[in-house]
Amino acid sequence: MSFFIQNARWLVATALLYFCSCFGQTFFISLFAGEIRQAFNLSHGDWGLIYSGGTLASAIAMLFFGGYIDKYKITLNIKVVIISLSLLCLTMTFVNLIWYLPIIIFGLRFFGQGMLIHIPAVAIGKWYGKNKGKALSLSIMGFSIGEAIFPVIFVFLFSIIGWRYSWIVGMLVLLGVLPIILTLLSNERSPNSKQENQSQTGMKNKHWTRNEVLSDWLFWAIIIPFLIPPIFSTAFFFNMVHLTEVKNWSLITFTSLFPFYTGMSILTTLSSGWMLDKFGVEKILPFYLLPMALGLLIFSYSTSYLTAVLGFSFLGMTQGLAMTIGGTFWPNYYGTKNLGSVRSLSTSTMVFGTAIGPAVVGKLLDFNINYDLILLGMSILGIIASVSLAITMARTPKISSQG
Repeated sequence: MSFFIQNARWLVATALLYFCSCFGQTFFISLFAGEIRQAFNLSHGDWGLIYSGGTLASAIAMLFFGGYIDKYKITLNIKVVIISLSLLCLTMTFVNLIWYLPIIIFGLRFFGQGMLIHIPAVAIGKWYGKNKGKALSLSIMGFSIGEAIFPVIFVFLFSIIGWRYSWIVGMLVLLGVLPIILTLLSNERSPNSKQENQSQTGMKNKHWTRNEVLSDWLFWAIIIPFLIPPIFSTAFFFNMVHLTEVKNWSLITFTSLFPFYTGMSILTTLSSGWMLDKFGVEKILPFYLLPMALGLLIFSYSTSYLTAVLGFSFLGMTQGLAMTIGGTFWPNYYGTKNLGSVRSLSTSTMVFGTAIGPAVVGKLLDFNINYDLILLGMSILGIIASVSLAITMARTPKISSQG
């Protein structure tokens, strides 16, 4: 509690950034999937390709713009990103030509899922040393809160003001939160002890550049399993309307189960922050995909809301672990001096992963592949990736747990 009190203004600010990222996340955009497909007469595959195309473009953009946080003040980055995202929410209200839809999806994904996850993660990686896991776990609560409340709120808004005007509510939320964030960050945090040295080095006691990271075998061994959560989680939530149709569930009832997912995500996030600081990311990494694999397996056989609660709980565990693991691994192994540039590789790859899921699953559904079978296949791949991570970390040189 003392840690939170001492760092409240910065932790609340980064939590609000994570909260704002929800408007570009798949779980939020997928709430509108049925209405968008109907408005533009799209099949599952067509909508999946549009969504994936916009997301893929945002992944490429992250490679070019992710390093800007190393060059410009964090508040300037935040102003540009949140104002841009709010304008895109407004544009979503009036779009009526299908040709504009991929551009809007690109913007929502780039500014929301991309930059508003990237900025707070990089800031925390630079601001905190040995307590970065704890700081991340507290800040990510902003995302978890949004994930818990937005599905219920916006599904309810559909029935009152329609899906298009619901996007205006998103714009108003973003514009209302922005001045609060800027006020909280009017004094940017600086590390206040040697244990929170802003110049924390990575492997080989150096600050790695982006080119050096790209030539390192560990990056490629880690980044591929890191793709599992964004690919599978995005595919799952992107097709949740279809899932409710297949299972003969009510969408409103199904979205009301989100708090179970979020609650487990919060519990895991908080506990994982402590575990990462105490035991090191290398001890936790090999196991974090297993709950997701179990959750997908449960959903592939699920026939009741009770089993859906269990499935959501296991998916939430991996979600909570993934958020803190990603924010801890990169500064620990590659240093903090070029963290924005280095982590943009991870963020862009993560966004790329979210582009793959909807496109592939959408096409499989168009080919009449059973959705339960698709979920089972995802579960098996998750287990294989977990084994791969265990082998990788066993071969990786031990590092100091300075971070």
